[in-house]
Amino acid sequence: MAAEIAHEPRPRIGLLWRGERDQDPFSTVGAGRLEPLMTALRHRDVEVEAVVYQDDALDSVRGQLMGLDGLLVWVNPIQDGANRTHLDALLREVGSGGVWISAHPDVILALGTKEVIFQTRDVGWGTDTDLYRDAGELRSRFPRALAKEGIRVLKQARGNGGNGVWKVELVESVIGPDLPSLDAMVRVQHAFERAETNPEQLRLGDLFERCNEYFAWSGCLVDQAFQERLADGLVRCYFVHDEVVGFCHQWPKGLLEPSSEAALQVPPVSEFEGPDTPRYRRLRRSVEHEWVPRMKSVLGLDTFALPAIWDADFLYGPKTETGEDTYVLCEINVSAVWPFPDQAVERLADAAVARTRHSRGSSPTVSS
Repeated sequence: MAAEIAHEPRPRIGLLWRGERDQDPFSTVGAGRLEPLMTALRHRDVEVEAVVYQDDALDSVRGQLMGLDGLLVWVNPIQDGANRTHLDALLREVGSGGVWISAHPDVILALGTKEVIFQTRDVGWGTDTDLYRDAGELRSRFPRALAKEGIRVLKQARGNGGNGVWKVELVESVIGPDLPSLDAMVRVQHAFERAETNPEQLRLGDLFERCNEYFAWSGCLVDQAFQERLADGLVRCYFVHDEVVGFCHQWPKGLLEPSSEAALQVPPVSEFEGPDTPRYRRLRRSVEHEWVPRMKSVLGLDTFALPAIWDADFLYGPKTETGEDTYVLCEINVSAVWPFPDQAVERLADAAVARTRHSRGSSPTVSS
């Protein structure tokens, strides 16, 4: 037995990101971001493979991936005008050949789209939420929600950087039982980080037409209650599988009123904080012992089907009567979680090595 252990082949784990394959992979931005993880893996006697992905080089990438035991992927749902359609098909093919993949495309569909906000609305981190599968459902139900609240947030299922996330507010309140018509004027603001954030006014019907493209690409739209404490920022909670490995308080401005003090002032610097940070102790207890276990049950995921690195963004909900913070799930990120806390590197490396050695030839556990 000792001889067998001594001659066990070194695991080969790839780290994949989008870029130009004709460049030296170790000179790219992706390699720079992931260098600490590469170092940690090498310290565990892992052969690390840098994989630069291009849609028009599928055969070349496939050949590189088929020689791996495991693969960690960092590619956004939408990046530089490209989506993950070809990549996800390739990853499924490679995964069926025995390569452990994190995050597997099937797990991304279960966990890493905005639909998860609706599917897990009752686990403890939810709020008033609806889901629209097509344009007909949006036209049928969204006006009622908008009339009730006066302001809502629409989110396409797959996107990043605020792309396809809209704050929608009625210009004039609806009086009586009538619902807003297609001609009702709404004030909309796009959260996309590369777009102008100034709100615009348009007909509700025109907004619906604008949203049609999101159904074609992302499959659905999620409608969520607007959170009044948006100026307080959000808390990003990082996980390795189902264990919290760090936090980061961030101050996104995409849906803030452009003239508000919060939008005009320079936000505090976002810094990574460890999993034992006292002010997040209550949040950590909730996610580890209540919310994530319930989420796994709802989505049909076991612990090790969860990505090796992922994060959940929490907005601040209304304070309790005793002045404690509450939290509302804003989104879950699994496709390209970087940067991540330095405190997470060693735990992530351990998890990747363990899953690669244990899971070769198996598939992620996702129940139907």
